[in-house]
Amino acid sequence: MRILLVVLIATNLLAQETRDRQRRDPSRGDNLSSRSHIPGLDISLTDAPLENVRLQSDDGVTLDFAYRRPKGKGPFPAILFFHGGGGYSPLSGLRKNLLNGAVQTRFLERGFVTVQSTRRPYWKGRKDQPTGFSDAVEDAKRVVQKVKQLPGVDPGRVILYGGSGGGILAVVTASRCEVACVIAGEPATVVALDPKTGQKASPANYRPLMENPRALFQGARQREMRDWMKRINCPILLLQGKPVGLYKSNFEILIPEMKRLKKDISHITYPGLSHGFYWGTVKTGATRATIEKILEDTTAFIAKHASGG
Repeated sequence: MRILLVVLIATNLLAQETRDRQRRDPSRGDNLSSRSHIPGLDISLTDAPLENVRLQSDDGVTLDFAYRRPKGKGPFPAILFFHGGGGYSPLSGLRKNLLNGAVQTRFLERGFVTVQSTRRPYWKGRKDQPTGFSDAVEDAKRVVQKVKQLPGVDPGRVILYGGSGGGILAVVTASRCEVACVIAGEPATVVALDPKTGQKASPANYRPLMENPRALFQGARQREMRDWMKRINCPILLLQGKPVGLYKSNFEILIPEMKRLKKDISHITYPGLSHGFYWGTVKTGATRATIEKILEDTTAFIAKHASGG
């Protein structure tokens, strides 16, 4: 009886610790451990093979990525997915997303070459490896350049789709290379506002800044951010759920600053949904109807700005 009681107490403490960690982590629902509960479409590998591409940064970071091409001659538009969080994703996870992802497979079914990529971690961790947000943007730029060279891809119709940490990566990458447009699910603009270069960090470290992003948006940091915003020449669509978390940094800084610079940025709100809904992630409130609505909205946006005409 005493052993059972100890086990129950330990189990409850572990569950409480998990809940506390999730509350501290503003990327909950969009980090590397998240799993989609909305099934992807079962598209035959005969019709759309899953291919790997070898790639490396100048300083030795492995940037291998995976892609699927729809059946037909092309050229096809390509949509490049940037995962959330601030970490690195192995090729096995990238391949799984292309095979099973609710969003990824639906874009494939609509005639897009679908690409799933990664980049170096934004912050220092336990391993001695290259890190940093700005260098991660260079990693993403290199992937974009490689995607434009893939067989069957129309290089003038490459679209970036990212969520959270991958959302801000997509936005800033558009300042360093030519893409047709960007779709960003609740981008983590706080990372660009405070990259924490050379530090050990995690999404939880950004919670105070999420409450008051303007505290850092001044002086040299303001000039730096406005500088890369000026270099963006493509339309951006921001997908927003509940007005919490990263909402302030996007609606008080990113959107008004981009509009002040006369950039084409717009947003669509999906009421009541939590962070990560744009992947169909667990516990966000997303349903199959949500995913279909997102595909309807985003493909209409792409058709307007990357029609190939």
